[in-house]
Amino acid sequence: MFLKPTNVPLTVKEFDTTRCGVCVACGCHCGYIAYLKEGELIDLYGHPHDPNGIGSLCTKGITLIQEAKNNPLRLDKPLLREGDSFREVPAETVKNLIKGKVAVFLDRLTDLNDYLSARKHAAQTFSDSVHLPFQPSTLRPQEWREQKVILAFECETVFSEVMATRWLIDAFERSAYIVAISSRYGTTSAKAKKRILLKPPSVVRFLKELADRIEGKEVQSRFEETEHLAKLLSTIKESLILIGETLLRSPWKGTVLSSLQRIRKKLKVHYSIVGNVSPLPSKGLEDFLQEFESYDTLILTGNPAMFMDEDKLKALSKRNVIYLGLFPNLTANNSKAVIPAELFPEREFIAFRNGFGLLTYTPQVLSPPPNATSLHELLGEVSREELNDTLKELGSSLNSVINLPKIEDVSLEFEEEPVEEEGIYLVCDSTLVDELGHWNAWTHDIERRQFAYTNPKTAEKLKVQERINLRGVQLEVRLSSNIAPDVIFVPNSYEESQPFDPGIRVGRLLEKPYLSVERYE
Repeated sequence: MFLKPTNVPLTVKEFDTTRCGVCVACGCHCGYIAYLKEGELIDLYGHPHDPNGIGSLCTKGITLIQEAKNNPLRLDKPLLREGDSFREVPAETVKNLIKGKVAVFLDRLTDLNDYLSARKHAAQTFSDSVHLPFQPSTLRPQEWREQKVILAFECETVFSEVMATRWLIDAFERSAYIVAISSRYGTTSAKAKKRILLKPPSVVRFLKELADRIEGKEVQSRFEETEHLAKLLSTIKESLILIGETLLRSPWKGTVLSSLQRIRKKLKVHYSIVGNVSPLPSKGLEDFLQEFESYDTLILTGNPAMFMDEDKLKALSKRNVIYLGLFPNLTANNSKAVIPAELFPEREFIAFRNGFGLLTYTPQVLSPPPNATSLHELLGEVSREELNDTLKELGSSLNSVINLPKIEDVSLEFEEEPVEEEGIYLVCDSTLVDELGHWNAWTHDIERRQFAYTNPKTAEKLKVQERINLRGVQLEVRLSSNIAPDVIFVPNSYEESQPFDPGIRVGRLLEKPYLSVERYE
């Protein structure tokens, strides 16, 4: 996506430089125009000619591009921990700590160059994304608006790929028949013609029953809607199934993917898996939590400490950990050394992790802080030839869809797990404000405090009033009819070191924090 400045400036402020870039805070990849004066950003607009954002930026993008650089909380110097405090050191001191068997943890704000450098120079690469060996979407988000039937399974796009929500709204305004099957109501549900609130295992069961009906199997129906929806998908070509990343971080990932695969083998209904997924292999969160103590050096990005219980957090603090990040979060506070990271507007960036299969290049737009660096600069650069070879392997080029087989064409057969629906389920998942958003005062204000949300009927069943106990942690309860019965929902973006209204990290709330869903009782 190579955008040029508009002929007429969009800003009325004085500026001397105009630069265009792409926001890669999520998978929507919205284009923007930045207006600078003497190297400093003075105004920011969504690019009106960009087909993804069509002139808009969401709060997440605005925060990271416009606010992060001058955020007073941002890390600005290399630090070395001594006891319970940190002291400033030269960058070379931190680099000299990299030795022995090295493992790297990649978050969503690392790019293709970082990934290739980690694969080349480290013994193991971990990631907080879900690896999918198939094309995660048969449509770009803009094409969603052309669909006449849309089924959304645990997929509220506003909580992950924010600007993609506009294309669902366009479909709604074009009279699309939208059905939202989810454990909580959001924007997708608000625009749906039919809203079905179910706890996550029942959402999976609904999808499985739909696949059974499309295959013509005799079904002992749990959900009367599946027969009607199977007929719609079989007769209307412009149909789309949306599946949220939450279901891939559940105990029934195989059942979800198998059901989608079976549907696609019978019908060419379109699909999109929405969220933080990757076409390139790496080990996931579960592997990282089990294996991190076996490496001599850990180089971490993001905030993997959020997923640790007290024992694992203590173990992390005793390791040779180098943290490369933006803020002094829980991971930084438990690392041996800290290096300020460059954010995506401050470097050339090739984004590859998203549910739409896009590979997007964005040039450097802003100057990085003096001491900031990138992962591939820290580990060792990759050559242009290595990058080009990877692009060829992906059957792709910059700003295009990665050429992977569709889910029905992969040789894998996904094993279907038994779906246990009895009991109450705890869901720890994303909301509009992600973890980085809680380091900025104005985005944190959107969702200031962490609560446990539950349906009034569930609260009555549990005899819960003001507070609830989750694995020894007490959280204040908020009652909401927007939460499915037998579900307790807790936002997963809080942790104890956040500067404003800190909350409880997911590693203390879930027995298996690499998943988003588990039984409460």
